[in-house]
Amino acid sequence: NRSLLSFTFLLIVCLSRTWLQTGDMRLAGGKRSHEGRVEVYIAGVWGTVCDDGWDIKEAIVVCRHLNFPSAREAVDGGRYGPGQGPIYLDELNCLGTETDLTKCESSGLGISDCKHAEDAGVVCASGKITTISGFLGELFESGRDCDLILSVVVENSTVETICAHKLILSLVPSWSSEANLSIEVSSKCQPHVAYFVRYLYTGRMNITMTSSHCLHKLASEWGLKALQEEVGKLLILLLPEDATFQAQSSLFDYAVSMDDGALQQSCLRYMAWNCEALVASPAWTGLSVHAIKGLLSRTDLTVPSEYFVIQALEKWEDAQGKALGSGDQFDLLKLIRFPMVSAEDLNRLKDSRYQAGKLEGFQFNALTIGNLFGELMSNWKSYTPRIYTGKPWSYTFTSEEVSVFKKTSLYPKGLNHGELAFTFRTPVHNSAYFALFGDIGWYTRLFVKSDECSYSSTRVCPSAKLSLENGNSALPELYKNAIVYKNKIVIRCDGRYVSHIQDFKHPQEDTTIQPNHGSGQVYPCRSDEYSYTMVIRPKYRTGLNYTEVEEE
Repeated sequence: NRSLLSFTFLLIVCLSRTWLQTGDMRLAGGKRSHEGRVEVYIAGVWGTVCDDGWDIKEAIVVCRHLNFPSAREAVDGGRYGPGQGPIYLDELNCLGTETDLTKCESSGLGISDCKHAEDAGVVCASGKITTISGFLGELFESGRDCDLILSVVVENSTVETICAHKLILSLVPSWSSEANLSIEVSSKCQPHVAYFVRYLYTGRMNITMTSSHCLHKLASEWGLKALQEEVGKLLILLLPEDATFQAQSSLFDYAVSMDDGALQQSCLRYMAWNCEALVASPAWTGLSVHAIKGLLSRTDLTVPSEYFVIQALEKWEDAQGKALGSGDQFDLLKLIRFPMVSAEDLNRLKDSRYQAGKLEGFQFNALTIGNLFGELMSNWKSYTPRIYTGKPWSYTFTSEEVSVFKKTSLYPKGLNHGELAFTFRTPVHNSAYFALFGDIGWYTRLFVKSDECSYSSTRVCPSAKLSLENGNSALPELYKNAIVYKNKIVIRCDGRYVSHIQDFKHPQEDTTIQPNHGSGQVYPCRSDEYSYTMVIRPKYRTGLNYTEVEEE
């Protein structure tokens, strides 16, 4: 009948919405549910709004979005305390008719000169308006009028039953017309089944690292592709939450079992960027052979040195014992980049299985440039370094130094205390022969204060600069094409994890780049404290024609 069709249509609209979307808002810090500091959700990270230009029109947009009848007051910063994370919006100029604050005119997403003491708030009229999503959520929780029983089965035993409604489940692609259904899950997933079924009613749910595997698997089994994709996206944002790396390694194994290539790569990238912490964690020795091979194959592996990789591999192999086959051991050894190991570190390798790799490394460290980049080496494929953060290949501006500079404009390490800048030197390579040509000097600077960027129409804070000191290279002109620099900036969140890695483009041309912060980061940071590591990354071209070795 007509009412049933209308109800079904409204339900479809409801189910088409994910549980958290860009532009969603919440109130925090208030004593009552209808007041508080305004927080906005952007790409997995909650941030705040500056009170510059904040008035009742902006408050109306917030309160309507949160299903309150109206707005009573637009509150300036201070009443509900400072928030955390990025300040997403500033200089808002809403009409009052927008669906969320991101639709209003502003200075631009993520562009603000405010501090968290200026975080805006609202007081809404009490009493929420009931929405179709809220109504269906109440219907599920009440257990009224159910005509379907879902049995949750763990190890062939029913451990829970869930009251449901055939009309709701009839919209699910994999729905069966059976009177009752069984949902088989592991004991770890059993607590999350009810939340999954509730999503079928409301189209909204909260997801945690603990529940992620289960919800992703249930979405796959029930044919909910949109939900599966959204959970996969959110999983990437949740990876930094587990400092023990147990969740990340477990998630990678799950992605392999599901043959989800995108999820596998997301896990590997996070573990590769944070490899030093991963090696120090209990999860390292428990990684599968497949995961270790995936990590050692990556050029974006972020480690102090290649010798560190060898030591980490030995630690992992010792933990495997006799379970590790000789074939796997040989395959892993081939993934070590011996030419990137210094002669001193190569000399420390005493095991006979390293002989071939040591010879390769010693040749790279000892041969003249003419031989090294001649026909003798034209077939080698191991001249692309990883991202080496150890000395002498990098320089770091710590989060503490950045914070002090923002407050005082002083940086004692630099030549000019009024600039967050530094000069440092790197060899052309670790070999004694390359040392004949001298070191290469580098100049780097961070722009983290708004007044530093105001004089430039193209620069937005924070920005970074990395260039050859005085624009000069130590190499003779004949060999300058043999070595190119693919330098990186490694951005670490609050000293805890690498949240983003970005290329420096054309450092020889003194190029300034803009690191992606907030919503632009691969793994968003919930803090506004960052350290910045500038990594010099020489890439060696081989062959008579200096053919560039492609990265993986």
